Amino acid sequence: MRIVGSVSLATAATLIGLFGNVMLGVAGLSLAGPGLSWAGPGVTVIEYSDSDDAERAIGIGMGIIALVVWLVLLLSALLVGVRGGRPTRERRGTVWIVVGLSTVLVLGTLTAVLATPPLLS
Repeated sequence: MRIVGSVSLATAATLIGLFGNVMLGVAGLSLAGPGLSWAGPGVTVIEYSDSDDAERAIGIGMGIIALVVWLVLLLSALLVGVRGGRPTRERRGTVWIVVGLSTVLVLGTLTAVLATPPLLS
C-alpha cells in the first residue's frame, strides 16, 4: 500500500513540476519569447513592454510555487515509500526509481526551458 501511495505522490509531483516548467517558459509569451531565460549571463528576466509586467510576474510566480510544491510532494513520496515497518528491498528500489525518474524529467525540462534563448520579436 505504501508503494501505491508513494508512486501516486510522485506522479502528482511530476505533473505539478512540469506545469511549473511550462509557466516559467511561457511567462511573457505574448511577444513570442520565454519570460525567464538562462541562455545569457545567468538567469535573467527578459524585458518586454510595460503592459506585460503583471502577466510575466504572475507566470514566473506560479512557476516557482509549482516547483516548490513539486519538491515537497517528491520528498513526501520518498518518506512515504521508505518509512514504515520493515521496508523491503523491492519497495525501496521502486520508490527510488520513481523519485529519480521524476527528478530527471522535471529538472531536465527546467534546464531545457531556461536554456532556450529568447526569440527576436
